[in-house]
Amino acid sequence: MQLRREPHMRLTDRLKLLLVGVLLVVVYLSQACHPVEKDTAAAVSASSTPAAPVKESSPTRLTETVEVTSAVEAQILTPTIMNTPAAMTTSPTDPVITLEPNSALTPEDTPVPLSTFTSRLIRPGIEPSTYMTDTCQYLERRWSLDGSPPGTVVIPVMFHGIREGDRPITDNVTISESDFQKFIQFARQLGFETITTEQLIGFLYHNERIPARSLMMIVDDRRPGTIENHFLPVLEESNWTVTLGWIAGGNDSEMWQNLERLFATGRLDIQVHGYLHRYIDSNLPEDEMRQEIVDPIPLITEHFGQRPLAFIWPGGNFTAQAVQLVRQAGYRLGFTAYSRGPLLFNWIPLGEKERTVQDPLIVLPRGWSTALGVNLNLAVQVGEQARQFAEAHYPEEAGYYRRYCAGELPPLALILPPTPEP
Repeated sequence: MQLRREPHMRLTDRLKLLLVGVLLVVVYLSQACHPVEKDTAAAVSASSTPAAPVKESSPTRLTETVEVTSAVEAQILTPTIMNTPAAMTTSPTDPVITLEPNSALTPEDTPVPLSTFTSRLIRPGIEPSTYMTDTCQYLERRWSLDGSPPGTVVIPVMFHGIREGDRPITDNVTISESDFQKFIQFARQLGFETITTEQLIGFLYHNERIPARSLMMIVDDRRPGTIENHFLPVLEESNWTVTLGWIAGGNDSEMWQNLERLFATGRLDIQVHGYLHRYIDSNLPEDEMRQEIVDPIPLITEHFGQRPLAFIWPGGNFTAQAVQLVRQAGYRLGFTAYSRGPLLFNWIPLGEKERTVQDPLIVLPRGWSTALGVNLNLAVQVGEQARQFAEAHYPEEAGYYRRYCAGELPPLALILPPTPEP
């Protein structure tokens, strides 16, 4: 009997041991699948930290791929706080975002500014200023078959008194009769021709055709004797003109009649040099400034049948407010007493003071009569440099016009024929 019960007891013990083992496995697996609350919170905190997405982003790639506005860029680059660890799927070497290039903003389709002509002949501190903002319009006029070819140059020169004989000169604006005659002869030899204010407006605004080397002689103040005795004989001989900057106020009837007689010769281009020649600076009251600028207009119009187009600043002084008023009054040009260099189409050499008013055409420079030869030589050299620059950069400008203006410039040879060899 004992021999039969012993095997039965061993089988029961085995079953018990097996059951205990199964229970231990179940408990172990249950604990492995359910982490404690402390570990879960730590996992969420690690996945939601803002620093991780920023470290994974690639600013260099974003910059090269597309240009975005600050608002859009901020929205894209702001990291999102995740509530589950599942969002952390990228490796540290993968970029968080990749933007496809926008064809409308690629560098190839963004116009690159054209090369700008400069000349080392212009004094340090003097910089060329442009005034046309539409590049396509500028190129169209610059290379027009009907316009002035590149390199066309204008030199305005300011005159005051001309002293006869051996009488001494006691100021820095008067020249001798002999120097005046030498200047006229030199200008002729260099191929200069005179132009009027209206012609200069056509050239500077629209590149209308004028002589390749143009001279604008401007006589300041009330000097009818200088005009009649010194300029008129030269003007008649050369078929030239002279511009007179006239002080409009305080003239009696005899003065007006004398000036009207000179104007009838067809050699005078009369513009405004103020009302009483008060210097326009910050100390001049606004009503007097307005009188200097506005009141001469009806007087000049009445006596000469045409509205004045240019304001020649008394003493060369101006302010930003006065420049605006000159524009509002309808003047198209203004001349200072600063000697900065010659003028080209859409290219005016200006000093810092003139540049601050941001209207180059109302603060044009003028050479002084006391340095006539220097002014003429400078104009010739700058004009030649500008021509060479235009010829060298024609492919660049033609390519720009073709791509961004949807047109073709005339062939270079039609605008700038090759210079024949001697």
